[in-house]
Amino acid sequence: MPKDYYKTLGLSKGADEKEIKASYRKLARKYHPDVNPGDAAAEAKFKEVGEAYEVLSDPDKRRKYDMFGEHWETGGMHGPGPGAGGQTRFQAGDGFESIFEQFFGGMGVESPFGGFRQRQVAPSDVETQLDVTLEEIDAGSTRKLVYQTMDACTQCRGGGQVKLTSGQTGPCPTCRGGGLVGNERQVSVKVPAGIASGKKLRVAGRGVTGSNGKSGDLYVVVNVLPHKLFKRRDDDLEVDLEVPYHIAALGGDVKVPTLHGSGTIHVSEGTQAGQLFRLKGKGLTKMGGTSKGDLLARAKITVPKHLEQAERKLLEQIRDKVGNR
Repeated sequence: MPKDYYKTLGLSKGADEKEIKASYRKLARKYHPDVNPGDAAAEAKFKEVGEAYEVLSDPDKRRKYDMFGEHWETGGMHGPGPGAGGQTRFQAGDGFESIFEQFFGGMGVESPFGGFRQRQVAPSDVETQLDVTLEEIDAGSTRKLVYQTMDACTQCRGGGQVKLTSGQTGPCPTCRGGGLVGNERQVSVKVPAGIASGKKLRVAGRGVTGSNGKSGDLYVVVNVLPHKLFKRRDDDLEVDLEVPYHIAALGGDVKVPTLHGSGTIHVSEGTQAGQLFRLKGKGLTKMGGTSKGDLLARAKITVPKHLEQAERKLLEQIRDKVGNR
């Protein structure tokens, strides 16, 4: 059966570098021979995962694989190419172990590759999302954020194994041999005025803590929530402006909602539905906080559902006078 490296790693063909690395780390840890001693099927799976990662993590090799599939090394030819001949390129103590070592540094138990290795958990970054309102974006704000990390156990330093009183090596009682301990963290995040939805804020040193006691960073993705009245257009805001039919015809002042209350705008005689009025400086605060965008008010002509008798008579007179003009 043809090899499908994407399927091996549980990915789609459009997966990016970060997704490839994350999937490899997860599967390599799951099928590593140190975790599954004596399990030939797990070791075979581990080799497949390592082979897939070795190809897909290299841009040039991945490009060739996407073009020629499993025959990427020979440019699509079906004859044996470099490294072929029935022997996998990931042998014990060779390629697939060295790739795994880049991430985990061993599993902290007696290894079939020889010797005892203490697993090392590398510091890593954490990404989370923060929902904010338009009002917060306009003014700038400081938010308290609570999130979870899986840090290296401080007793075994992520190795999962410790020396027992008997002198032998056994599972760490703190992390139960897993090497990682869940921690709830809390941090204050400053959201600058004018920031765009999807932008990331970096909080240094608040990510996952590794075996060496150092921590990665926290990245906070800003998600601006929809507003019931306003739509954001960069630094400008759009809003519906309700204009009574008689003011649309004759002209006059109408109230317009703003992000912080309401104001008044004069509409000209003969205002049409959809007509746009620009209120300078009534939009969102721009990045840096030195100026504001505009408020774009779009006319929405309103007609009463129920008319007073006198109002009805006047409208009927107008109708009779102007007809269908």
